[in-house]
Amino acid sequence: MKTLLSLCLLLCIAVGARSQYKLDSVIRNTKTARHIRIPGTHLYIIPPAHYDIAKNFIGLHHKERGMINVYDLPGGNFYTNAASFSKEAFIEKGATVYNYQELKIDGYPAKFVAAQGAPTHVTLGLVFGDTTFSTSVMAVYPTGNEAAGKEMLASLRTIWYDPQQKIDPFETANFTIDTTNTPFRFFKYAASLYIYTVNGMDTKEDPDGPFVMVAQFPNDNTAKPKEIAALMVGKFREYGLTDPETKEEINDRINNNEAYQLEIQGQLKNKPVTAYCCVVVKGDQAIVLQALSKKGDTRDLQYFKQLASSIQVK
Repeated sequence: MKTLLSLCLLLCIAVGARSQYKLDSVIRNTKTARHIRIPGTHLYIIPPAHYDIAKNFIGLHHKERGMINVYDLPGGNFYTNAASFSKEAFIEKGATVYNYQELKIDGYPAKFVAAQGAPTHVTLGLVFGDTTFSTSVMAVYPTGNEAAGKEMLASLRTIWYDPQQKIDPFETANFTIDTTNTPFRFFKYAASLYIYTVNGMDTKEDPDGPFVMVAQFPNDNTAKPKEIAALMVGKFREYGLTDPETKEEINDRINNNEAYQLEIQGQLKNKPVTAYCCVVVKGDQAIVLQALSKKGDTRDLQYFKQLASSIQVK
């Protein structure tokens, strides 16, 4: 009998945990006066009480209760981008999964997960879209603060997406960059990345052409520019860079802000390439410029450095 009671208790706890993190299988919303648009995105949401628009990332923030981060990718494809978003994938990464669902948000297919990959916080992840866009919302709150988790879940249930919303790509930019004396011009903004190409041309027209990407990240005031750059080199590897060799690294200041520059040569699809990374840190903000020249043109590197030297952090 005791064994049966224990089993029933465990089952009740498991069911309770799943229901605690559950979203409706079909969510339908209309925009109300209480909805706000997350700057830089097409997404509207009714925020939890006392949450503010974040200053150093795209989303909402509360100093003690957590944050809601939004990545909006117009032109993306939900079916390919979210293909690896699964319960099995989170478990494989070592996370404890409290709930996983596939649902609909205003007719768009969506996936939701409640998981814990670190002892300090719980993550509520939601991705949705179609073949024309892919949007993800990552809400994080401190472990044990279940009131904060309930607030976030309630907020996620209010999401409304307007694909016709016009977006100013620099609405949330915490930096400026001067392209005047270079051939590079702004091409597009996608998933929090500002992409610059020669004359602003579509990269499809010149797949081997040089390009520059600028991203901004929150910084906890402890990570040094060199440490952030080391993480970015990993991104170059993900892009396909092999046999990287550091040619030059510079610790200095750019426009009175702490900075680090790194030049790497390597191979990409068996062709020599030059990769360049510059990290500029000001307070709780980090601006990262990454650039790649696939043609080995030394002028590209000069232009990369020229762009980096013009970075101003707001």
